[in-house]
Amino acid sequence: MLPKIGSFKFHIESYVCDFTEKATLTVMSRFLLDAASIHAQQRGFGYEQISKDNVAWVLSRLSIQIEEYPDHNQDLTVETWIETVSRFFTQRCFCFIDQSGKIIGYARTIWAAIDMQTRRPIDIPAWRPDMLQYVEPEKQCPIEKMSKIPMVDGVDPHMGYTVRYSDIDINKHMNSAKYIEHAINIFDLSIFKEKFIRKFEIVFLAEGLFGDKLKLYMQNLSENEYIIDTKKGEESVCRSRIIWK
Repeated sequence: MLPKIGSFKFHIESYVCDFTEKATLTVMSRFLLDAASIHAQQRGFGYEQISKDNVAWVLSRLSIQIEEYPDHNQDLTVETWIETVSRFFTQRCFCFIDQSGKIIGYARTIWAAIDMQTRRPIDIPAWRPDMLQYVEPEKQCPIEKMSKIPMVDGVDPHMGYTVRYSDIDINKHMNSAKYIEHAINIFDLSIFKEKFIRKFEIVFLAEGLFGDKLKLYMQNLSENEYIIDTKKGEESVCRSRIIWK
């Protein structure tokens, strides 16, 4: 049996950095998704294994807190483990460690297993009881549990876009990291010169499909806290909370 906690190394290449010469939030989220995918694949419940059952993992919620973004040409280690498995959801945690061994951030995620024909969640313990042996409840993930993200009403959209080819993933819907990328693109470059995104939360509510016309609505809750509501018509596809530092 493999260890419950997986540890995966990534290198910060120049093409994944922004003008500050540091990795971006979108890149950190992609590393997170890569680590989750490899960890699951190695333990027998990754994409290749579960697609035989016509099932896919779908990210439901993500909360990521970064105290310091890694620099260009640095190594980053991402640790990941399954915190809980319930009937319809599994909670997976992450720890980000720079090349000096310093912990620079954590993340929490909630995943559902979806029947690709009915698009309905399935009973995870009944479907894959072998997953339970990899649950690691003892390792701490010291960021707060994900909070409810309110709707944004009564404002005009700040920006819009149409879902295109490069937004779509292997499950034929919009890739999770693309929602993050579009959400942070709503901000002017000037704020990135003065601050960084310390905490980002997102809840996925509906699928973004090719050709969908999405609009982003933003509400400023305080000096450094914003809510972004991504909608398809009147329906919220996802909602994000961004806290700057």
